[in-house]
Amino acid sequence: MSEEREKELSGLQYLSQERPKAMQHLLAFFRESGKHLDPKTRFLISVVTKVINFSPRGLRQYLPRAQREGASRDELLDAILCAYPAAGLTKVVDAVEVFRELEREAKLGPAAPAQPEPQWVPVLRAGEVPEGEARVVGVGEKQLAVFNAGGEFLATANACVHQGGYLGEGFLDGEVVICPLHGWQFNVRSGACLNRPNQQVKTYEARVREGQVEVLV
Repeated sequence: MSEEREKELSGLQYLSQERPKAMQHLLAFFRESGKHLDPKTRFLISVVTKVINFSPRGLRQYLPRAQREGASRDELLDAILCAYPAAGLTKVVDAVEVFRELEREAKLGPAAPAQPEPQWVPVLRAGEVPEGEARVVGVGEKQLAVFNAGGEFLATANACVHQGGYLGEGFLDGEVVICPLHGWQFNVRSGACLNRPNQQVKTYEARVREGQVEVLV
């Protein structure tokens, strides 16, 4: 790899390249440890950790993301204050300054409306998807890929995170789908990208009830 290209890599990308197996295990741990938390809670926890380590860049990333998931202005400030026992007053005050900068830049605005509770939505009959195949379904404005992996139904967003290839039209090998556009591979249970450990496609819970495949969206 050229020196110029190596300099362009982020720390995460560099580690994924130099220690791919270790990073796959680490990222799998992160996904497992947070999968039962709603997105707002996960991002508020990230805000607390960024205050403790005092990462302005991380705060600028996770404060707006928490707000987009429904966190109010007071909840954002409370998350910063909750870091005080571990972070100390100086880091908390510095984090508040980052918060105020984001407000001045209008990157933090009125609180986002509360997200509706996920609901189970029937999408197709189980018999419509043979083992080892997938089907593309529409749920509102979302387009999902529903896979029959050895008799178990799994669902992901249909669009590949690379350039939008339709995963529901890809080749399914066990629990791995290969995007038909450029060959990116994803585990359809976890959403993890096998050839790009820092990339992930969104997954959805799926179940079969009375012969109908339902997806939690």
